[in-house]
Amino acid sequence: MSVWLTALKLVPWDDVLKQTPKLVRQAKSLFRKEQVKPSDSHELSPEALNGRDPQAVAAVVRELHQRVVVLEREQRETAALMASLAEQQEMVVQTLAALRARAKLLTAACGVLALAVVGLLTWVSRQ
Repeated sequence: MSVWLTALKLVPWDDVLKQTPKLVRQAKSLFRKEQVKPSDSHELSPEALNGRDPQAVAAVVRELHQRVVVLEREQRETAALMASLAEQQEMVVQTLAALRARAKLLTAACGVLALAVVGLLTWVSRQ
């Protein structure tokens, strides 16, 4: 049980708590954007543009450009969210590595203490 308490003490909770609302907002925003996608892509197919005037084609090109801009922005936001999640995961991994090292040290200390107790009991029983 004390191992878990030590692990909880090693986690930089201030940083985690500061970043959590931001991560939740970004994740919700990303989820909402994925749920609402334009459904008029059939109007933008090359077949639909055959025989249209140049102004209509220019309007379609502008709309496609706007979609590309939106997709690029969403991609940057997703990358930022992933980077933030990776940083938090790195903190957790570092904490677990430190905890593992402490657990090994504790195991070694328990072994030394057990040998000392056995030696002490042997010494006391001879007296």
